[in-house]
Amino acid sequence: MKGTCSKMRIVYGMVTVSDKGQIAIPVDLRTDLDLEKGDKLMVLKRKDEAGFTLLKIDKMDDLMHKLQEDGEFFKKDKE
Repeated sequence: MKGTCSKMRIVYGMVTVSDKGQIAIPVDLRTDLDLEKGDKLMVLKRKDEAGFTLLKIDKMDDLMHKLQEDGEFFKKDKE
């Protein structure tokens, strides 16, 4: 959809798992998430076992830095 903002989009189509276990990430999603060749993604299994989530590793790094800076975070977890 050229010229259309797709930032609020949730569904980007379907992918097929190859015999090597590979999938291709749709180009529109790669564009919206600014994914480039060589980017690292963290793979997390969903708790409900319905699938998995891919997270850009730099976003996870940001989260980890925020946790390090939040001295109260682990105190909250114990409550």
